[in-house]
Amino acid sequence: MLNRRQFVNLMASGAISATMLPHLARAASGAGGVTDGRVIANTCLGPLWLVKKDGKVVGVEMLKQLGQPDPLLEAMPDRLYSRSRVKAPMVRADFLKNREKSDRTLRGTGDFVEVSWDDAIKLVVDEITRVKDTYGNVALHRGKSSWASNHAHVHKTEAMNQRFFNLVGGCTAFFGNYSNQAVNEIITGIAWGGTMTASDWPGIHKNAEMVVAWGANPLVTTRILSARKSTKGWLDLKGTDIETVVIDPLHNDTAKYLGSQWVPIAPNTDVALALGIMHTLLTEDLYDKEFVQSHAFGFDDFAAYLKGTEDGTEKTAAWAADITGIPAETIQDLARKMASKRTFIASGWSTQRQHHGEQTPWALIALGCMLGQIGLPGGGVSFGMHYADGGYPKPDMPVIGGMSPGKNPVDVTFPIAAFADVFLNPGKELPYKDRTFKYPELRLSYTSGGNQYTHHQDTNRLIEAYRKLETVIVQEPWWTPTARFADIVLPAASDLERNDVGQVANLVLACRQVVAPQHKSRPDYEIFTELASHFGVEDQYTDGGKTDTDWAKELYEDARGRSKTVEMPEFDEFWNGEGIIEFPEGKGDFTMLADYREDPLLNPMGTATGLIEITSPYLKKMNIPDCPAHPTWMEPVEWRRSKEAADYPLQLVSAHPPHRLHSQMDNAHDTTNYKINDREPMMINSTDAADRGIADGDVVRVFNGRGQTLAAAVISDDISVGSVVLHEGAWYDPAEPGKTGSLDKEGSPNILTRDLPLSSGYGQATIAETAIVQVEKYSGEVPKVTAYDGV
Repeated sequence: MLNRRQFVNLMASGAISATMLPHLARAASGAGGVTDGRVIANTCLGPLWLVKKDGKVVGVEMLKQLGQPDPLLEAMPDRLYSRSRVKAPMVRADFLKNREKSDRTLRGTGDFVEVSWDDAIKLVVDEITRVKDTYGNVALHRGKSSWASNHAHVHKTEAMNQRFFNLVGGCTAFFGNYSNQAVNEIITGIAWGGTMTASDWPGIHKNAEMVVAWGANPLVTTRILSARKSTKGWLDLKGTDIETVVIDPLHNDTAKYLGSQWVPIAPNTDVALALGIMHTLLTEDLYDKEFVQSHAFGFDDFAAYLKGTEDGTEKTAAWAADITGIPAETIQDLARKMASKRTFIASGWSTQRQHHGEQTPWALIALGCMLGQIGLPGGGVSFGMHYADGGYPKPDMPVIGGMSPGKNPVDVTFPIAAFADVFLNPGKELPYKDRTFKYPELRLSYTSGGNQYTHHQDTNRLIEAYRKLETVIVQEPWWTPTARFADIVLPAASDLERNDVGQVANLVLACRQVVAPQHKSRPDYEIFTELASHFGVEDQYTDGGKTDTDWAKELYEDARGRSKTVEMPEFDEFWNGEGIIEFPEGKGDFTMLADYREDPLLNPMGTATGLIEITSPYLKKMNIPDCPAHPTWMEPVEWRRSKEAADYPLQLVSAHPPHRLHSQMDNAHDTTNYKINDREPMMINSTDAADRGIADGDVVRVFNGRGQTLAAAVISDDISVGSVVLHEGAWYDPAEPGKTGSLDKEGSPNILTRDLPLSSGYGQATIAETAIVQVEKYSGEVPKVTAYDGV
């Protein structure tokens, strides 16, 4: 059997042609060969038609099956041909000369030189081998990828990366995520099985009398997560008799579109609001006594806490008002309306991305128990309605699988939120539930498809953390901030330049290569296959020589064999035809936890008691200081009443942007039209702006003890007094490249967010939404933004 290098050489010499290899011929004569016409693709933002003319992508068309148009998708051609593309393998000059003894403070300064693919692959192989042989596989770390490949099945880069490392002896890994770790940890410990469970929208529309979006902006998040069928569920609330309430520091898009009652809450105080509501339910005898006795555990202990018996502080509406900034009358009115109406509470994940982040979701579950509507059509609590296809009736269709990463031989892991802390503090012990992690000493990190320098909190601390590593490898289509701080950069093909199979909503899609890999980029699968060949594991990695199209065929045929409602065609017909299979939509009659409500003994929770635990015996036994046995108000480490607030009096809200998917699309110029003076807009209340002499459109410096960034002021009373909004995801663009503490020119909020402590000793999740800042009009010469320039 030919190895990959021999195969590529024979192809180049003409000894083998594509017509001699059926799977390659399919790809060449399929979408990649379309010169003029439409090609379907499943991008990070979901599926669409790409329009080609003279072999180049010139426009997009929406899929009629997904209904709502998405202006973000219009920027896909610009992203594909962006000047920020990594055009060739690049290595830091000092690293090329001195390898692991290079000057790591030069990372980020742009001292890259181009090398051949052969030299780049050899360098990666040599570095992995050196670290393995010297320190063992535990010193290797597979970096965190992101939404770049979320909709892929073959080309899910995190799985591809892990598969490679597993075959060469393994690596240190991580668990959890930045999105929902705190809520996922607590909800699976005290209630049901996860965050994605949600009732179907038709049942909510038919039965709910009140819908509360708590810490969520679903008209934005469902759209940018390519779930426009779920977006429709929210859109269809408009014009109905269903009352809507939005609890958020920001008068967000959802509240404005629906004409909702906006309850502006001080950031990080959601637990206090929930406690104030529940105290009103308790003292006014509005709660469902039967439900809390039959379906919940530990209510009496919690009621004693609400009444102040436990700690001497009664959690009245007035008490909550003082903390949250919401009038006591509003809190009491919310409690009474929730109790008198069929109420559905849809919580977002912002409220758990905070210090003590486990407490808000737990408090909302306790509130749902007191209302007694869990398991009723149109009632209850869900943490998945703002996300992906939350509430969209699940079609009867087979789930398409993906490439398996296999088993990791290295049994060392840590929570992803501790990412930088692990690099900085080898040997440190981190408590987590009833166990302790000891940090390994990492020497090499290899990331494919991830932008950690925009993803992780406290960028300056992250720069210092990466300097502890001897070698940093990044495999990426664009010069992201993370790629700029690497030693070796391998140009990966984008999601429009590879073959895959897609599954979105009720659709299965043939995602054929739209254009050939640009410049000297290669698909991730091809890169990892070549690396595997150097370690003698290519056959295992490719499962006997499969191409990406072969993987797509195998995954598709497996699903075809399990399809019950639609007769799926054979792969070749599917692949070479239109490439869309539509399944019937679900019935829409699913009500979350209806079976549990009907009989909790036959349909128990996965908890120690089998019930929803308002008080947890498990947590009580663990006695974790910052995660007590029931929902509890604890002051966050950093908020408007902290002693540091004298210097940094404004609370930072780093909400999801409507203009991109996290940091993706920030380099597509069509999506930068919302920017002001090339800066990320920062929303500030008119009172706070006037106090600082800031006018609309002024370039401002946003800063605290961790860092500083420039943004453009947008003065609006859609943000509560004492808070500012700087959307997450703008690419870090330091005025002094490579230098910690440098002024960021482009408005990245993670310059300002806090990395430690983590949420609690129970979940150890990120607390990105716990941060305070100061804002001032920028008086210096405004520097040019260079974040999107190539190297």
